[in-house]
Amino acid sequence: MKKIQLFILLMVIGCTINAQQNAADSVSFASGDSVSFASGDSVSFASGDSVVITTDIDESIGASNGLDFGYKGYQWGTPIASLPELDNFSEAQVTSDEKSASIAGLLGLDTVVVNYIYSDGVFWKVEINVELNNKDIDKQIDKFLRLEKNISEVYGNPYTTEQTVKGPARTYNNFLNVKYARSFYTSSWNVTPARIILVLNGVVQQPQTEKSILDSELSFLKLVYYNLDYMQSPEDQNQSIDLPSIYDIY
Repeated sequence: MKKIQLFILLMVIGCTINAQQNAADSVSFASGDSVSFASGDSVSFASGDSVVITTDIDESIGASNGLDFGYKGYQWGTPIASLPELDNFSEAQVTSDEKSASIAGLLGLDTVVVNYIYSDGVFWKVEINVELNNKDIDKQIDKFLRLEKNISEVYGNPYTTEQTVKGPARTYNNFLNVKYARSFYTSSWNVTPARIILVLNGVVQQPQTEKSILDSELSFLKLVYYNLDYMQSPEDQNQSIDLPSIYDIY
């Protein structure tokens, strides 16, 4: 019974605070004030009694997940010695030149390879390679449009877009003269200090044959987040360039 009374009491206090838009961190009750319950029970407070409501929120928690901080909690400018990790992804694989590290897994509905790119040993860009159906250009475009919609719901409409489709229709079936359908879709978002680019470059053989004429995967869909502030180290930015004298040119 005491637990039920305490729960109802806290609900009443919360409603009172919202109604009065009280910004204070505590609610005090004068002597003799009481809260009545349906059963007829009541709780009385002596003079000076108060209920303290904590309102402190760690604002850095939300900021650490934003693009102003980095990508999914991995901070811009992090050295490659501290490798990225994502839940349900493989361990990071570092290239021999130590300019990128990649992990593979699922992001939402899509199988992806996430490449973290480093400039002068610090993180400045992430390229997400999304798996595609290399035999259906319409499905490739549908996937691009789905990702574009999802990103726009978070960051607003893209500030630049481009959509181009060329090549034979899907009904084209001249096996003696194989052609290629091509699509190029791109959208960009400016989320200061970061930027986002979504790019589809689709190339699909028409008509399809049992074995593709060109074996390599010709299409790609990339989602790129980058921060130009970390594209070069401060040492490189301040390094002077020796230009030839005008007398050496003319």
